Amino acid sequence: MEDPITTRRRQQALSQSRRCRECEQEALGRCPDCHRSFCQEHFPKQQHSPCAERQLRLAEIQVCYVCGVPVYPDQWSISRTSHFIDQYRCKGCGRYVCEELHTRKKDEDVVIVREGLRGHRYQYTIRYCDLCAPLSYVGGLKGLARWVTLVGTVVALVFFHFHP
Repeated sequence: MEDPITTRRRQQALSQSRRCRECEQEALGRCPDCHRSFCQEHFPKQQHSPCAERQLRLAEIQVCYVCGVPVYPDQWSISRTSHFIDQYRCKGCGRYVCEELHTRKKDEDVVIVREGLRGHRYQYTIRYCDLCAPLSYVGGLKGLARWVTLVGTVVALVFFHFHP
């Protein structure tokens, strides 16, 4: 049996973790970038200070690597438990890519995170640029590099194991 002080501290910590960092309202989700809890009003990157400040500093860097058009990574909520995140990055090479001209392939990935009795659905938009789209089945350029490294390592191990 737990003592009442431990129970009260656990409940207090639980209620504090479910509060919005900006306005102390009930938190509805965690930002995937800064991992802080925010309400539906402050969940978008432009509405909470850690990510909004970082996004302003990165405005010069957040441009399409092909055409130089600024991209605006975004996240929004359509309900209390359903959140959408679009980083405007190519998953295959990690560079920023624009929506209109240079996103060749676009998929969605859904991650469900349990938080107490509540579950949150984070839907990520996954993009591939013109260069990485044909290699999307292996993870783009980065995935291809991982596979080549893995196969090369196995071949080298087999070669040196059997070589006298």
